Amino acid sequence: MRSLYPLRFFFFLSCGCVCFQSLAQSGCPDPQALNYNSAATSNDGSCLYPVTNYTPLPKATLPNDLQEISGLHFAGGRWWGHNDGGNPSVLYRLLPETATIAQKINLQNADNEDWEDLTSGGTHLYIGDFGNNYNDRQDLGIYRLPLSVIGATANEEVNDNEWTFLPFHYTDQTDFTTQPEDSTEYDCEAMIFLSGNPHLFSKNRKQRSTTHYLVNTATGDAEPLETLDAQGFITSASLSPDGKLVVLLGYELSGVPKIFCWLLWDWHDGLLFNGNKRRLELGNVFAVGQAEAIGFGTNRTGYIANERVTANGITIAAQRTYAFDFSAWVPESVATKTLEIVESPVFPNPFSQMVQLPDLGDNQPGLLRVTDAQGRVMLEMSTWSGTLNTAHWPSGWYVFSWINPTRTVIMQGLKQ
Repeated sequence: MRSLYPLRFFFFLSCGCVCFQSLAQSGCPDPQALNYNSAATSNDGSCLYPVTNYTPLPKATLPNDLQEISGLHFAGGRWWGHNDGGNPSVLYRLLPETATIAQKINLQNADNEDWEDLTSGGTHLYIGDFGNNYNDRQDLGIYRLPLSVIGATANEEVNDNEWTFLPFHYTDQTDFTTQPEDSTEYDCEAMIFLSGNPHLFSKNRKQRSTTHYLVNTATGDAEPLETLDAQGFITSASLSPDGKLVVLLGYELSGVPKIFCWLLWDWHDGLLFNGNKRRLELGNVFAVGQAEAIGFGTNRTGYIANERVTANGITIAAQRTYAFDFSAWVPESVATKTLEIVESPVFPNPFSQMVQLPDLGDNQPGLLRVTDAQGRVMLEMSTWSGTLNTAHWPSGWYVFSWINPTRTVIMQGLKQ
């Protein structure tokens, strides 16, 4: 007979060694996954998740100056953005909440051949001029701009001796002949800065995949590290401020065109695709537009921006900003604090109406969040409640998360 006492696994992330290695078991340690393994003590990247729909919160329409917005990033306490190729070589300081432009920064003698994404590494901004729609560019590079040279006036000029262009080439590309746009493998629209180097994510139109490249800015080599079946085209990337979560934004054109993103976390060994990979469906292009830019403002929240979509001179989707919050799927505590996983402690389980949660003996303030199998938030409470009335919830699997400054407790239960 199974014990009624909870089975708990404690992950002490500050520990520099792994004890009792003989007892370690790889598998999926995420309770939100369909194949969650309560015995797993190391993540082998096998977690599988249900189809998860999430609607970012619309904020405001961007001005016409940013109707082809392609990069969005928070650095130095401010938000920055830029347009796609063919537009002036201008960096914009903007306020995503109201979609207003606070400042324009012109990079003298720079060329916006095809600016596609924006990131930062401490004191510098990095602007990726690596759009490669036809596979034939041999002048790819990244603009490196010190934040310190940007003044405070509404219209700033940055001299060409103040920015640096860092050329690079893909070490695995040998054919530079012009290719049809739907067959290109070396287009790129996504970049983050991690461990002292830019990291790129290709937009492989032929395979609908993305390859993760590490750029050596000293040699110009962009080395392929790993490939993910993105099931669409990746258009932007962002790294959370705590360095624990990467999001890849993209769109899929098959059927009704739609927007999606991949959440990547709990990776290891210098790679990003060997940990948890969860896809969120963000809506169709007609509602959200062609999303081309994403950026974190806090560890789990930020903004998405889409460029204007037109057909026969008619605007289908205006350029807009949207707010997102990914904390329901990747709590900060998963990566930064002790995670305590409790196996099926709700009572009864399965439950039909009233469900009882265990007494954790925890008097700290926190948040109780309940999500369904699709990741939708059913309930959020700022206090711990021992009993919940679930009569109005549909049948299905639910995850109960208690999050406070020192730990996260994750529980599961089946509603009949």
